[in-house]
Amino acid sequence: MRAATVARGLGVVRVGIGTGLLLMPGFAGRIWIGEHADGPGTRVFARAIGARDVVLGSRALLSQREGLPLRRWMRLEVAIDVGDAVATALASRHLTRGRRVAMPLIAAGYAAASWVVAESIDDGD
Repeated sequence: MRAATVARGLGVVRVGIGTGLLLMPGFAGRIWIGEHADGPGTRVFARAIGARDVVLGSRALLSQREGLPLRRWMRLEVAIDVGDAVATALASRHLTRGRRVAMPLIAAGYAAASWVVAESIDDGD
């Protein structure tokens, strides 16, 4: 599978997750952190993360469509996803067992996929 195809898929998924966090911060937040996502402060952070992901995913998709450099954006996504994995792991004592394991693994897996794509792209940066 071509790196560009995988990058496009990662961008679409990121936009989708971000949109979910923006439009349904309580629901989407509960998937990530559990019942504590219902507070108004947590919803603010869920929306902020959602906005971040919509921008990152959109930028990756636009870069491909317009022939702009993509590698730097993919590397930025790696750093952000590693940060999400670490932040979730640091809060693990407040999460259910499933979330304690699954959420850092999902973020780390997304980071790994983005890294592989970034290293496979030759866009001259």
